[in-house]
Amino acid sequence: MKVDLILLAVLGLLHANAQTDSSSAKASLLAHGPALSGLLNRSGRGASPERTKALRQRTVQYDFSYETAEDRQIRHDRAQAIRQGFAYAWDGYKQYAYGADEIDVVKKAPKTTRNGWGATLVDALDTLWIMDMKDEFWQARDFVAKLDFRKDGGQLTKVFETNIRYIGGLLSAYELSGDKVFLQKAVELTDVIMPAFNTPLGLPWQMLNVTTGVGSSETPGRTSTNLAEIGTFQMEFYRLSQHTKNSTYHEAAQKVITVMLDKNKANDPSSKYIIPGLYPIDFDMISGKFTSRSTYWGGGGDSFYEYLAKTWILSGFMLERNIDMWSESIQSFKRYSVVESTNGHLFPGFVDGTKFFPYADTFTNFIPGTLALISKLVGSDSYFELAERLLEAGFSVFDRMPSSLGAEAIKFVRKGVPSDYLLMKATSKSMVDQYGFSLERPYYLLRPELIESLFYMYRLTGKQLYADRVWQIWQGIQRNCRVPGGYVGTANVAVDDAASGTMDIINSTESFFFAETFLYLYLTFADHDNISLDQWVFTTEAHPLSREYVFDGTF
Repeated sequence: MKVDLILLAVLGLLHANAQTDSSSAKASLLAHGPALSGLLNRSGRGASPERTKALRQRTVQYDFSYETAEDRQIRHDRAQAIRQGFAYAWDGYKQYAYGADEIDVVKKAPKTTRNGWGATLVDALDTLWIMDMKDEFWQARDFVAKLDFRKDGGQLTKVFETNIRYIGGLLSAYELSGDKVFLQKAVELTDVIMPAFNTPLGLPWQMLNVTTGVGSSETPGRTSTNLAEIGTFQMEFYRLSQHTKNSTYHEAAQKVITVMLDKNKANDPSSKYIIPGLYPIDFDMISGKFTSRSTYWGGGGDSFYEYLAKTWILSGFMLERNIDMWSESIQSFKRYSVVESTNGHLFPGFVDGTKFFPYADTFTNFIPGTLALISKLVGSDSYFELAERLLEAGFSVFDRMPSSLGAEAIKFVRKGVPSDYLLMKATSKSMVDQYGFSLERPYYLLRPELIESLFYMYRLTGKQLYADRVWQIWQGIQRNCRVPGGYVGTANVAVDDAASGTMDIINSTESFFFAETFLYLYLTFADHDNISLDQWVFTTEAHPLSREYVFDGTF
């Protein structure tokens, strides 16, 4: 199956002037020596120079030049309100936990959760810069310059989280500010965690003792990991190789994909890999085999798929294997992993083998934004419409709640499958009757995914509806999550704390609230050329990386 040609046909790129002889494209790449991993797709084809050039010239962000003065003023006022909210949270962090990984807002005390390297501070560097809080940014820079990554805070290092929060944050701060301290620290930390990849197949351990270089699984005594944790190094490591001209990082991230593909074949009767493009989330890092048939684009799988698409964009559309795999994955996702609910919404779900389970966590809300971005780039109306429908479903989970906030996870009833409802507990049935879905995990932990996709859709379409929905969620956060000293989670989204007069909180304020949630909130209402989608691409932790760095297939 020539998946790259299927991609072109399905996603609207099969134009006569974009075709090229595959052997000449491959020869061009190999002229520089052995091709870097990922440049050739699974059929051995390289990127078409004509198509790559066309994609690099394509713009996706809506032309906002016709915005009225009244609309501009409303947008600016909202941006300022969100910036003030961030400043309020940052002041609490600065007063009670500066330099710590997190703030315990209730106790007004620091928390060490990510080795004590200042996760909130590093994760929020780009937010500080983008919100024009430059004094705070440069003060944070001085803190970063003194970090010693060999001191582990008495904790094992979570390798995946270290990459997306710390390394991604440092790279973005470098590209925004030009200060080489951030790049130096990104290289330093990456070299500290590279021993995690020193395994028989080059697949990274989940945890690492940074003082000894010994890796382990998060579950002691096991060798298990998940799809997202092995597959979410591609963007940061690709860009690090670009900046350092050292391919080691890129090759380490891409080797994970090579091994996964080599060790698991969809046509192998003994394999747990059943549906081409839908990769099981449970993985053994020693054998390189999937250990379950469970596939999911939410927690455990989400950022793997996200990075297939976004690393392709970041590479200037050169990493053909990435888009080859994304094409196959999104086709299978559309066919097997989404279904219409009884209230008419199209929800993603959990697939075990070929059996669908009507369950969705809030992490699946990243899908509409990423899918809409790719669909705009390649000119696919049908997949853009899929993104819009998924976004409507995700927003409904927030919109139906008195708090204007969405649950961590829901179950829904499939259209034409009454057993979904009949097998539910009475409390779940009651919620389905009231909301159209049941709240399986009814809390909200300040997560960004729906806001992220609304931001993308607003920037891509210019429709005020999406910005207004972001503002609605922000109002919900203000009513239910703002407390003295900062913001925290809320325990039950079905209750509006402001209306009830009782704050039922979850005392959790992770670094992503500063890095992702606030950034997408703010950028929805900031000037539209502030981190334009035509010039930047966001990592899974919302760290913008520039698309301006030229890549010709070599570092």
